[in-house]
Amino acid sequence: MRYKSNLFIPGHTLDRLDRGLNSNASALIIDLEDGCPEDKKIEAREELIALLKKGKVFTKPLFIRVNDAMNENGRQDIDAISDYEDQIEAIILPKTQSFDFLATLAPMIAFENKLVPLIETPRAVDTVTQIAAFKGVIGLFFGAADFSAGMGSKLAWEPLLYARHKVALAAAMYNLFTIDAPFFYIDDEDGLKKEAEAVKNLGFTGKAAIHPSQIDFINEAFEPTKEEKEEAKRVLEEYQKMDGGGAIKVDGQMIDEPIAEAMRLKLSLGDEEEES
Repeated sequence: MRYKSNLFIPGHTLDRLDRGLNSNASALIIDLEDGCPEDKKIEAREELIALLKKGKVFTKPLFIRVNDAMNENGRQDIDAISDYEDQIEAIILPKTQSFDFLATLAPMIAFENKLVPLIETPRAVDTVTQIAAFKGVIGLFFGAADFSAGMGSKLAWEPLLYARHKVALAAAMYNLFTIDAPFFYIDDEDGLKKEAEAVKNLGFTGKAAIHPSQIDFINEAFEPTKEEKEEAKRVLEEYQKMDGGGAIKVDGQMIDEPIAEAMRLKLSLGDEEEES
């Protein structure tokens, strides 16, 4: 499954959970880390556990961003939610720095094959291919704000383009989903649309949202257009006539297996939307 729109819900605001559950978000991210004030982290964790104990509360795929797992608070987060692993899609691991970080952490926790490293430091970007190769990693999450701060760069498209390229490339190498950082300017709809379309064109499969108003714009950006779907169907219909493979010209474009596979991917993204 590809998670197009992923709505952050700060752990201390779970009383607003219904807004997320009733939205068009592909998945929810309960944030026990940066989105939760330090003095409310324990209370937020306890409230989350109470909801998980009820069962069947989360009717959408659920990600949980825990605190830094190399610190006590993060390990307590993971220990507390481990009994409810069957309700949790994956845990998002902030401050993931390297393959060795994961190799040290993995034997200490549950959530086998449910790890999503947060790539948010210069070192993490530098070693992202090794991080993506770690057994148990199913997706990568790019953290733009912390990476920008670590670089001393502007939080803007051009300064972060290289890092996004590296994350998308590493994920593609190991067939992982990718979630891009949220767009932080809630009232700038045009800016959100442009950034969501741009990260999709880089190869990202989804983007985070920090407000429900952003969700539909993100979904639209990651959903193939009607014209793209029609083109993909037309190309594949002609290509399938070539029983032995090879290449064929359709609408002036040379189509071979890699192009056909890209067209299949477009249709599969559309199918996901129609099924949801």
